[in-house]
Parts: sequence; C-alpha cells; structure tokens
Amino acid sequence: MAARFVGRTAELGELARRFDAALAGEASVVLVAGEPGIGKTSLVAELGRLAGAHGTPALWGRCTDDDGAPAYRPWRQVLRAWRAADPDGPAAADPDDLAALAPLLGSAGGDSAGAGAEARLVLFDAAARVLTAAAARTGLLVALDDLQWADPDSLALLVHLAREAPTARLLVVGTARPAELAADPERAGHVARLATRPTAARIDLGGLTDADVGGALTERLGVAPSPETVAEVRVRSGGNPFFVGELARMLADGRAGPVPAAVRDVVRLRLGRLPAECRALLDLAAVAGGELDEPLLGAVVGGPVTDALRPALDDGVLVRPPGRTAPRFAHDIVREALLEVLGDTERARLHARLAEVLEPRADDPDVLPELARHALAALPSGDPEAALDRGRAAAALAGERLAFAESARRWARVLEAGRPFLTPVQRARDLIELARAQLRAHAVSDAVASCVAAVDLARHAGDAATLAEAALVVQGISDAEVLTAQRDWCEEALAALEPGDTPVRARLLAQLAHTLLFVGRPDQVDACSTRALEIAERVGEPAALAAALRARQLAASGPEGNAERLHLGDRMLAVGGSDAVLWGHLWRFDALLQAGRIADAERELDELAPVAARSGQPLARLHVLRSRAALAFGRGAFDEVRALNDEAAALAVRGRHVGAAMTAQAVEWQVALLIGRDGLDGSLPAELAVHRESPVFAVMSTTMARWHLALCRPEEAARWYRDLAPPGSPRIPRFMSLIVEALRVQIALELGDTAPLEACYRFLAPYANLFVAGGAGATATHGSVHQYLGIAAAGLGRGAVAIRHLTASVEADEARGLAPFAATARHRLAVELRRRGRPGDAEAARAHADRAAATAARLGMEPLRRKLAELDDALRDGGVLSPRETEIAGLVADGLSNRDIAAAVHISERTVESHVAHILAKLGFSRRTQIAAWVVARSH
Repeated sequence: MAARFVGRTAELGELARRFDAALAGEASVVLVAGEPGIGKTSLVAELGRLAGAHGTPALWGRCTDDDGAPAYRPWRQVLRAWRAADPDGPAAADPDDLAALAPLLGSAGGDSAGAGAEARLVLFDAAARVLTAAAARTGLLVALDDLQWADPDSLALLVHLAREAPTARLLVVGTARPAELAADPERAGHVARLATRPTAARIDLGGLTDADVGGALTERLGVAPSPETVAEVRVRSGGNPFFVGELARMLADGRAGPVPAAVRDVVRLRLGRLPAECRALLDLAAVAGGELDEPLLGAVVGGPVTDALRPALDDGVLVRPPGRTAPRFAHDIVREALLEVLGDTERARLHARLAEVLEPRADDPDVLPELARHALAALPSGDPEAALDRGRAAAALAGERLAFAESARRWARVLEAGRPFLTPVQRARDLIELARAQLRAHAVSDAVASCVAAVDLARHAGDAATLAEAALVVQGISDAEVLTAQRDWCEEALAALEPGDTPVRARLLAQLAHTLLFVGRPDQVDACSTRALEIAERVGEPAALAAALRARQLAASGPEGNAERLHLGDRMLAVGGSDAVLWGHLWRFDALLQAGRIADAERELDELAPVAARSGQPLARLHVLRSRAALAFGRGAFDEVRALNDEAAALAVRGRHVGAAMTAQAVEWQVALLIGRDGLDGSLPAELAVHRESPVFAVMSTTMARWHLALCRPEEAARWYRDLAPPGSPRIPRFMSLIVEALRVQIALELGDTAPLEACYRFLAPYANLFVAGGAGATATHGSVHQYLGIAAAGLGRGAVAIRHLTASVEADEARGLAPFAATARHRLAVELRRRGRPGDAEAARAHADRAAATAARLGMEPLRRKLAELDDALRDGGVLSPRETEIAGLVADGLSNRDIAAAVHISERTVESHVAHILAKLGFSRRTQIAAWVVARSH
C-alpha cells in the first residue's frame, strides 16, 4: 500500500507496514497516542480507507466517557460491524463461540454469582477465535477509538486478543489520550500489560510542522497565508490539526483581529452562529452522548430532527463517519464546549427528559445502562428510588455480562448518587454489592474497605442480617488486621441472629473458624468448623456446605490432617460448581505434595489448571501459579520457579493482596538461598515490615533468618530467630507448622542453639514419612521430613539416629525427583559419616559428596557447591579431627578466643585460626557456635 496522508506520512507508513505484515499472518496491536485534536482518529480513518481499497474491512468500535455506556461497548460495535460487513460470517462461525459471545452481542448471558466468572475466559477465547476466523480470508482491521474511556473489561479483552491471536491476519489499532489514560491506574495497567506483548507497538503523534500548518491553511483559505500568519497559527494551536482547522475556519470567515489564545472559545463562537433550534438540539445531543441517536432526540423534542440538525452538518460541527448512518460530533472538544456552557440545572433537566423517554424500554439490556446514567444524573429531580433501582439493575447487568470492573464502577455510582436518599441499611446493602463486584474484579483491598463501611452502617442500624452478609463477602484473606476484624464481625452477627440452623449460621461459623486459625486461637477451630459442617449437612445448601468444608480443611491443615484433607478434597469436588471444584483440586494437590505423591500431585494440578482458566479469575490463576512453582521448586527448576512467581507477584500487587505479595517475596528469597545470587540484601521491604502479625510471618521469619546467615550476619539472623514463636505455639498456623519447624532446626544449629532441637525432633518425628510443604496453599516442597529429623539428631549428638534419617531422606527425595533436597541430604549424610569415622565411612562419605556436588553444579546451587568443595578438602585430610583439633574444639566450646587458645596451648594465633578453619570444614559447620554445640552434644 502506498502511504498518502498530508502531515502524517511517516506514521501512516508505519501503520501501512504493520497492515501488510498482518495480511502475511503477523498480527499487531498498535496504540496511536496523542492529545485531543492531534489527528489520531483521522490517521486511523485514512488507514481504514487504504485497507478498504485493498479489500480489507475496517471494523470500528468507539469508547465514550458516558456513564451509561454498556460494558464491552467498543467490542459490541466491532462485532456488529462484522455481521453487517459479512452477513455470511456468523453462519460460518462455531455456534458455541457465538453462544459464548452473547454478552457482546446484546444478551446478558451468565449468572454473575457463579457461572459468569467461569464464562468470562470462554467469552474472551470465543472473541479471539471469531475475529481470527473473520480475518482469515481478506484480513481485518479493527479500530478502537478513545481507549482512555474504555471500560477495563474491554481493555482486558484487547490484551487477551493480543496474546491469543499472534498469527491472525489481523491489525488492531487503538487511539488514546495519554494523560487521561495515565490518570486511571486500572486502565493504564491494562495498557502497560499490552505493551509487553511482542506484537504490540505505539505511535505518539506530535504537532504539525510549520510546512504542514501552511499547507492546511492554504487548502482552507485558497491562497497561501503569510509566514507571520502561519507562525501565529502554529504557535497558538501547538500544531494540533483540529485547532489549526478551527483557526483556519475563523480566518476564512474574514474575521479580523488577533487569533484567540483559547481555541475552545473559537469553537463556542462557531456554535453560536448556528440557528437556535439547531443549537438546542446540540445541547440535548451533548448530554445524550457522543454519537447522536436521532430517533431518541426526536422523541424528546416531539418531532423529526434531521432538518434542524442540517446546519450543524453543513458547518462541520457534526460529521457522518464512513460506513455509519448516525452523525456524531466532529470532535469531543465540540461536545465538551457545549457541556461547559450548560449549567448544572439545565443538564439535570435534559437528563431527566432523556430518562423519561427511555423508561418504557427499561427491559432492553442495551437501553438499561443509558437509562440508568440519565436517571442518576437527573437527581435530585425525578423519583430517587426509581433512579437508584435503575442504577442497581445496570450494575448487576454489567456483572452478568462478565464486566466485573464495570459492575464495580456502576455500584460506586449508585452509592455516590444515592448519598442524600439512602437509609443506612440501604447504603450498607449497596456497599456489599460493591464489595462483591470489587472482589470479582480482583480489587481485594477495595472490597475489604467496602465491607468495613457496610459493617459500620449495619451496626449503627442494628441489622444483624446485613452485618452477617458483609462479614461473608471476602474470604480466604491472610491479612492479620482484616482477619481480626472479620472474627469480630462473625461473632457479633452470630450473637445477634435468631437461633436455629440456617445456611447463614453455617457460613458464619465457617468464616469464624478461618479467622480463629489465623489470629492465634486454634483451640477453638476444631469445634467451630465441626459445628459449621454439622449445620451445613442438615440444611443441605451447597454454598453452606462448601464453606463448612473449607473451614474443616483449614482445621485439618496441620501435618496430622493430611489424610483428612484428601477426603475433604473429594467431598468438595462432589459439591460441584466452579469454585468448589477449584478448591477440591487445590486441597488434594496440597495434601498429595505433602504426602510425597509427586506424580499424583502433578496430575491433580493438570486437572486444576483448566478449571482455573475457565473461571477467568485472577485469584484462581494465582493458585495455579504458586502450585506449579511448588513443583518446580522441589525439582530444582529455579528459572521456571522465578517466572511463575513473578507472574504471581504481579497479580498480588494488582489486587493489593498483601498476604500473596509476602508469599511471593518468601518464594523469591527461598530460591535465592539455594542458588546464592541476585543480590537480595536481606532487609525486609518497608511495605511488609508492618505486617509482623500476619499469619505468613512465621515462614517469613525463618526465611529471613536463613538469609542473614547466608550473608554472614548472625546477629541479624538471631533477631529474626528470636521473633519466631516457640515450637507448637498457636501463633504458628497449623498449615505452616511443618515448614517452620523444619527450617527452625537448620537455623538453631547454625546459631549454635541446641535448646529447641529436642522439641523440634518430637514435633517432626510422627511425620517422618511426609514431606515439608504447607498444608493449605503450598508454595514449595523442601523434601523429606527425614532430613530435618537428621539435622536435629545431629545437633543433639545422636549420630547414628542422624545417619539413619539422612539415609532415608536421600532415598525418599531421589525416588520422587526432588533433586535439590536429595543433594543437601547427601551433603549432611557425608558430614555425619565422616564424623563417625567407622571403617568404610570415609569412602561412603566421598561417594555421597561427589553425587551431591554433581547435582549442585547441574542446578546452579552455588552455596551447596562451596560447602561440598570444603568437605572434599576435609575428606582428603582423613575426615576426622586430629588430637590437636579435638583439643582446640574443646577450648572453642569453653568460649576462648583465638588469642586465648594460642596462649593456652603455646602456639601462634595464626596457627589457631588455621586449626579452627579445618575444624569447621571437617564438621561441615560455618560458625564457632556450631563447634561449641557439637562438643557439648558429644559430651552427653
């Protein structure tokens, strides 16, 4: 295609190149960005003209800043344009895809409380397949105008299309105002994710040059303007093509005097010259929306409007875009100028008239959002109750159409408009609906805030049912402050409800059990969750049963409940429904991983992944990511762990999910501990420091202590270690207890603290045949429990017991492909065999060390590789302490410094340093405190 466009030759040429590549099967998404009036839409329209000359249809979708715009508005327009351009296209499409696209083609489609979430990804996939198929024959250009006003769900669909259709004969070009886009973090986030796609590009439009301005003025005036006039127009307009055109129009009209500095004033002057009837219709149209609906305007004024609008079309205030019958404002600036002049009272009056005319069509899902916008904007005029009901219905419709962010925005609009009219209970119930929409849009913190406000209002009104509803909205949160508040809400609601077995009571008890586990009252969790399950089984409601099963799963999340959790997962799968199936598979995965049934766990995850994908929910995706990362971590696939964890962290940040963000940080640190690189400095990020009471803080403490030890900061490590609750403490949630106690024995031995080792050994011993993984939401497996029993036994001076456990650990981990932990167990076993020093032990130690070294090299486990190199040196020295080294080890245990030891045994201080270094290497230690602990243990 030859690029021909005055003033935008380079930009049109780039778009033409992208178009040609799309026809060759290299799809692209291009964002054309620039200020209002800079020529974004004109540039894309010229590309559409060139595409049409090539036989390729251009399908337009336009976004609007009107509150009443339906969800997915630009995509609805695109798909309807496709049907109009290719009447045979829908007949050739997959009927299942067309059924899935019902929300984009006009019907509601889906239950916003359940199936809607699962259908969202199906809808996105169907849209990608339909557009890919539509583009196959002739290619396809999709133009999305004013994306700064797109609903977030439409932007999410755009990102999905860019990801899923890289080889389609498709070019998508969107226009946007960067400043307005940047002002909305949610919209900006979608565009940022789009920019990461290899098929995406951006073109920023600047002002026209003096030569281009001169050409535009010459075309308008019929004669070449003076250089002074060109320069003045260039400066006044900033090279903005729309502003240049308006100023040229003024000059062509022969108006003398200086060019006004405010171009919007020029637009107002131009509008002022139109007939009064036409101007009044334009005022009404500006309030109605950017694209004129002539039948609607006619219904409001009581007669045809085509003739009355003709002067505006003749003057260029209105235009008819190519391929469309409805006129629209030539530019948003024209509509903005009209709205600025209208006062609040007049705007409200016009909104009320529009709502009155639309009211008989309230049952039409395409009309309802617009009706709701006008009814709410007309307040306080009209019937407030009816207007708010229309707003609620539009918000619910957006949720049914899987536009969760749009639904949340509409609920917020209801609350804003209803502030003078709502009772406390009405406002609380609307806040609960807002929270549900926010939660489904993955705005977790916003949902919590809405629930807090709803609870306050319900308390003020003494409404127990509403309080209970608010307490049950947000579930599965691990933020300590939120959990404490939820515990209080549940207890208050339970005390206020009428006695008797009801689904609400069962769900409140289940939610209460969840909070009690996390906020340090585990003694009450069993009774509370058991009661919840008993009531749920009696009332027989699936939602109550699912909630009660979740409570029981948490109550059984310690290692002693491994078998019960497998059974609970089966029961949850039997409940049915997307959420229940998701949780059933997750519980089974966690239990199987902890049981060391790695192959079964992977199969469970393969069944879980499509369930999560169909749900379209970010939290479901986050669970899949952390489960995949747990398997990869156990196998030593550390690059894969990091890629999965990075995506999980991004989801946590986007949803402002503090617990998930802390978990992602812990995974990152754990990987770094094993591979020993990437520059983590061991400091706790400021945004996490305030969450020391978080349930995940026990794991964070052990991770931080280990990290400081790796950086040779024993004092800092000891500070984190001291913050850790003692073994068996209720401050350590059950599902984390196995991990915390396994890691504790390593830290204690490193710090030379043998005091907790006996308690740790007793805690771990019943679970010797399990594997170190969380009992609810596993993010890693740290290998067989036998290894940590072996570490504890070694620290307690029970060498034979340690060797037995470590041997079992090597066998268990290798049998399951947990290579990193088989290697660490082999290293510790080699150290213990060398210490024991029986015939054949040295050879066996060397064999274990060699195999561990090979694994460490293959997986990039640099800290372990260094330890094994030191061990290799010690093995060449014979592997046992010499009499002199034994003597010096005893003096170290007595607390003597190197200088004091040198004086005591009459050798130089440098020789003492050499002996201590050899002792550390031979015993596999890194600190003098470990030597002291070893000597004390052997003396018993």
